[in-house]
Amino acid sequence: MQHWLNLAIASERGISMNIRYALPAQHLWLLIRTLASEDKVPDQSPYSREVLTWRIYALLATDKVINDDDFIPATRYWFEQVSSKVTTNSSLKSILDTSSKADLKRYQLAGQMADLYEQYLIFRPEWLDAWQQGKEAIELSADNKWQAKLWQLLISELPYNPVELLNDAIANIADKLSNDPNILPKRMSFFGINTMAPMWLNFINALSEYIDVDFFHLNPCFSYWGDIINEKQAINKLSHWSNGADNDEHLFVGNPLLANFGQQGREFLALLQDYSTVNIELFVKASGDDSTQDNNDNLTSSTCILYQLQNDILALNDATVKGDGTDNGATSETTSPLIDDSITIVSCHSALREVQALHDYLLHQFNDTANDKDKLTPKDVLVMCPQIEQYAPYVNAVFTRGWQELTDEVPPLPCSIADRSAKDSDPLIAAFSELLTLPDSRFQVSQLLSFIRLPAVANKFVINVEDSEKISLWLQQATIHWGLDQAHKEALLGEQASNSFTWQQGLSRLLQGFAYADTDSIYQNQLLLGVVEGDDAILLGQLMLFIEQLQHFSHQLNSARTAKAWQSFLLNQLEVLFSTQVAFSTNTTKKTELQATLQTNNQIDNSIAIIEQAIASLVEYCEHAHFDEEIGLPIIVDFLNNHFSQGDASKQFMVGQVTFCSMLPMRSIPFKVIAVLGLNDGEFPRQRPSLGFDLIAQSKAVLGDRSRRGDDRYLFLEALISARKALYLSYQGRNIRNNREKEPSLVLKELMGYLAQGYGWQFEQESSDVHQMPMQPYSEDNYTVRDAELIVKSGFKPSFNANWLTLGQHEHNQAPQDELVVEACDIADNINTITANELIRFFQHPSKMFAQQVLNLYLDSREVNLDDIESFTANHLENYLLKQDLLAASLSAKNSLTIEQVIESATLSGKFPDLPSTESHFEEALDASSQLAQEIMEQGCNSPELIDCQIVLNISHNNINTHTNTKADLSEQSITLSAQLPVKLTHAGAQLVFYRSSSAKAKDLFTMYLHHLIMQVWQQQNSKTANDASNLTHSFGSLGQVEQTRGFYFNTKAQKVEQYSVNNEGSEEAKAELEMLLGVYVLGQKQALMLNGDLAAQVFKESRGKRVELTQEDFEKFWQDSVMPTGAIPGFGSDAYIHYFWPQCLQVETLVPQIESVYQGLYRCVLKEKASKGAVKATNGASR
Repeated sequence: MQHWLNLAIASERGISMNIRYALPAQHLWLLIRTLASEDKVPDQSPYSREVLTWRIYALLATDKVINDDDFIPATRYWFEQVSSKVTTNSSLKSILDTSSKADLKRYQLAGQMADLYEQYLIFRPEWLDAWQQGKEAIELSADNKWQAKLWQLLISELPYNPVELLNDAIANIADKLSNDPNILPKRMSFFGINTMAPMWLNFINALSEYIDVDFFHLNPCFSYWGDIINEKQAINKLSHWSNGADNDEHLFVGNPLLANFGQQGREFLALLQDYSTVNIELFVKASGDDSTQDNNDNLTSSTCILYQLQNDILALNDATVKGDGTDNGATSETTSPLIDDSITIVSCHSALREVQALHDYLLHQFNDTANDKDKLTPKDVLVMCPQIEQYAPYVNAVFTRGWQELTDEVPPLPCSIADRSAKDSDPLIAAFSELLTLPDSRFQVSQLLSFIRLPAVANKFVINVEDSEKISLWLQQATIHWGLDQAHKEALLGEQASNSFTWQQGLSRLLQGFAYADTDSIYQNQLLLGVVEGDDAILLGQLMLFIEQLQHFSHQLNSARTAKAWQSFLLNQLEVLFSTQVAFSTNTTKKTELQATLQTNNQIDNSIAIIEQAIASLVEYCEHAHFDEEIGLPIIVDFLNNHFSQGDASKQFMVGQVTFCSMLPMRSIPFKVIAVLGLNDGEFPRQRPSLGFDLIAQSKAVLGDRSRRGDDRYLFLEALISARKALYLSYQGRNIRNNREKEPSLVLKELMGYLAQGYGWQFEQESSDVHQMPMQPYSEDNYTVRDAELIVKSGFKPSFNANWLTLGQHEHNQAPQDELVVEACDIADNINTITANELIRFFQHPSKMFAQQVLNLYLDSREVNLDDIESFTANHLENYLLKQDLLAASLSAKNSLTIEQVIESATLSGKFPDLPSTESHFEEALDASSQLAQEIMEQGCNSPELIDCQIVLNISHNNINTHTNTKADLSEQSITLSAQLPVKLTHAGAQLVFYRSSSAKAKDLFTMYLHHLIMQVWQQQNSKTANDASNLTHSFGSLGQVEQTRGFYFNTKAQKVEQYSVNNEGSEEAKAELEMLLGVYVLGQKQALMLNGDLAAQVFKESRGKRVELTQEDFEKFWQDSVMPTGAIPGFGSDAYIHYFWPQCLQVETLVPQIESVYQGLYRCVLKEKASKGAVKATNGASR
């Protein structure tokens, strides 16, 4: 309201200054101090809720209260050891000193009672006056008598009470003015007040005898409407009358919307009419212009439904009733419906879709008025919702982050979010609140890393973004999960806790690794990590300093202190942990980067100021309450969290942008477009359950009482009459899980009923005037409607988001050839050399390599994942690496560790569970590796020698295209292919040998096959340079010519060794096969290819020696996720790169020919040998 008044005054007069704004209660308390006695009354009222809390907190722990039987209901709540009758307190005091939980409950009870006494003071002052005199204003039950006694104790501490003080102020007005005519302002003006307690109205009425007091009140109706009642009240009255027909004239409903929503305003007007006031009426008929209308004008003609609705309320008309008093019957054919887009009702599936739909709606509103003289601007739009925090993340995502690259066709929509709490909107304040809970924290790795990434913390400890990523990698390698040290873990878990996975152990491994080892090594029963090198030691030191500071802070927080001591301690810790200024980068020259740094510094300054102000308020309240006892940490945390959780209505409201805010009183400000989100059943009107000892809730309501539901109903009415051009109402009308219909809020349902009965709106499912938005933003229905009549009826307007449109089109396109992504680049044409490993990686996942190397698109997560909980099962990758190390040790490979060293290193690595079962797990891994090693050594294939080789191949692009069904290209390209051949001289001659301690995968088979082809071509090319085999023998050293390729793998399911071999083909056939594979690789650098080793395994699958045809049904099962009892198993189509290029399951008949043409040589030549010795029988490699 303050912002709007300043802007309005400045708009009319050109300037607005020297005007003081204050909330009514604050200003009236200042006047009471002035008129009563400033020496007698402090600046801060000792009966304010904040001060009263500490006074009550101290009283509840006094002997007088604890030993009083009437206080047992209150004492039992916060102090569970108190029985039904307390006779001694010698042992109680010792318990009170050590029970922080009891202290917190006592503080929370004191806060609730302080709030109740504040309500009693405003709405039931006669109760407090009677209690002070020892009388019973109302009959109190045994469980509530303590409230009166507690008030008497509070009054006895001070020489006055608020009720007497107010009466003294009223009595002193004349005397004070005679002594000082300027003691009161010449005029007081109240704006936007829709309710006020009778006590304050009495005081204002007394002031009005001496100064001008103006109430600028938004009256919805120019007629007298103090006696209108809603239908429910009318029915209740009729049920109590014997002859309801004779009393119909006393049951005047008037306008149903005003009767249902306006109770709070009606009672406030009734209170004002009890005083001698002068009414100056200024009512404006809702119309397309702003001309003032006389009260007697005919208000039945309008240009749109919004104006008609507002005029119905203004004139107290009921559109649902005809002139003769009968139902209007708006559904009759003779009644012309009045439906337009001045009122829009929208149903969505979620809060996110509500914000997305609103964004499109506003863009259309701006476009439609772009050429108008009075065009719409962002400052003309107000968006309200019951709780802004529920919508704030979506507003940032939709209005800000999702529209960075805007064109002229999409105007930017700058927005501001008001009423946000500091704890929810400010990361630094949220982190400070979390730091206060460190004594109860597990010191999880993710929690502390999130602290480090805060600009204020990172700058304090000289850690930049790159450093934080490096630290994340260190922490992952050091297997730090939670716990400061063993003592900290024992305090949480008991004596059985160990030092494993703690910060102390992990940082010690990093530090000693830097000092004593360049590589990972075992020293003093620790596996030292050699990942910290050179200047990185400084970064490690900063990390250790940060952890030490947190440990010290956590320890110090456990001590109770006075409010002053807490202030000194916490302010000191702010300086220790946070830097108020982020340093400018020495390499920063861009203006945007400088502005971002300045903005960050301003945000940090504001955050620190908010924290300091909250701590200062703690001291201030305690001083006014004369409370100087020590306070425990739980109470400090509760106090600060409550302070940080309060929304700040003074920030980000009406700052020239689209304003988002919560639905709060005093927001009855005219805007051209008003939108209300979140009008869901059960969520609005909001409900606030009353306390069990709230005496106002238990007594009969009186004129002037407030209720949360009444406030919300009147807020909704004010929104209806404050919208100048358009009203947008949104609710979540569909269940996002099952699409079932959900009811709107009761207030919205009542409005819909009025529109249906009075103006012919339809809300049946088939032809509803509610705009039902699709569940997904990329739905086709967001961009087109096939029925032209439906377009006219619904006022359909397409979404502006082109990104969702592209995705929607991508989703609905089924043709694989249309999904093909082709990138014009020079990478493929400039390929001169390639390694065998690159070729293997490509054929394992061609589309992934194309996305990463050509499009620079990385869809898989590249962030370091840090777990807060240690693993209780062995990781599959770590399991495999352990078996590989054990296999190398068993084969006595060069530079490998012994078996004992491998197991010790795995034990100390922290990558395996710290459980007794881990030892048996190591034994199983050793058994599997030993079994595989024994088979390899029996065949004489252990420790093969790596021999470098190179071959030159010429590929024809025409051959490439025939394999991939693309256009012909007659050009050729020469490529050098290099590889390392693992050659071993066995009893059967020289062989290429491959082995791995896991089941053979498609990648393993392709590796064997590719190296075998390279070996054949290399031997053939080398043989051409000599007339005999001497040159070939020289190339392989003493190994001779290689004739066979063997592979050894351990089937983890069957727990047995499996052997594979590759059949020899002619050297020319091998060369042609290699040229084909290289050609496909070159083509794969130009476009995404649906070739994949796992997919090929499905195509060439066999059963009982016969190939099984891959049907469309089987392929769809392979494509989609499968649900198992242990959880969902991702399908082939769930791969991020596959889904990116082919979001829909492809047709198998188009895929199989391409797969067969590329992989048929592999599955023809790679054979799986029978397990039996002696007669070795080969079967196809696709057999499983």
